[in-house]
Amino acid sequence: MNIDKFFLDFGGKLEKDSVLVGLDFNLENNDNDKFYSIDSDYRIVKNDIKNSLSGYSILKEIAYKNNNKINIDEEIINKAFEKNLLFGIPLYIPNQNKKINKALFLDRDGILMEDLGYVGSVDRVKIKKEFVDIVKYAKEKGFITIVATNQAGVSYGYYGEEEVQKVHKYIYEEYKKYGASIDDFYYCPYHIKSENKKYNIISAMRKPEAGMHLLAAKKYNIDLSESFMIGDRDTDIIKIPYLKTLLIETPAYKIINREKIVETKDIYSYLK
Repeated sequence: MNIDKFFLDFGGKLEKDSVLVGLDFNLENNDNDKFYSIDSDYRIVKNDIKNSLSGYSILKEIAYKNNNKINIDEEIINKAFEKNLLFGIPLYIPNQNKKINKALFLDRDGILMEDLGYVGSVDRVKIKKEFVDIVKYAKEKGFITIVATNQAGVSYGYYGEEEVQKVHKYIYEEYKKYGASIDDFYYCPYHIKSENKKYNIISAMRKPEAGMHLLAAKKYNIDLSESFMIGDRDTDIIKIPYLKTLLIETPAYKIINREKIVETKDIYSYLK
């Protein structure tokens, strides 16, 4: 992805004097760091988040104002925020000195398996054979395959993280039987409605936030602009505007963003 071109194009549509920055996500809580959150228009709406799980940090080397790249500091950030003119885009820039990968990100329930609601045991897993074939095809086309799933059932106490991991191991083995390899699984156990203090947070890992995808991008050196997310609901449209999204409609959920809907059989034409 041409970072400058993308940010200039995006920034050119914003109000005059808006500041547009790149956003990072990590799991290391540094007491000196400030964390931020964005709304659906990528406007930064909070600048006082203390928990690194709950917000993004600003990549100060990626900043633009009035279609010009700028050197940014805390004063510029704070002034733009006070004027409600600070915008941020979750971003990972691949390391050019390493192999750059493209990824197929997959939701779990409704995509890899039937959505039976809060599945926390392997006996309730019903694999979707059509996605076994898609994963296998994606691997043949050079994609790494990564599962990114919200698992609020953990936060509600329906099952624990150990049960999630057992389900993921089972899915991995079932897909592997057919020669369809899944490279990694990411899940978010957090939900603000949880009665368990450990999980009762607003997390940047929970889709549509980009936390899980940025963590995977760093681990596998992924060019997100060459990658896809496949899901079955609007929350699978991740807050990474250059990550392409395909949605499969299932009986479990009525999709609002209908322009993203594709037939399962049509997914193959996108994986090139």
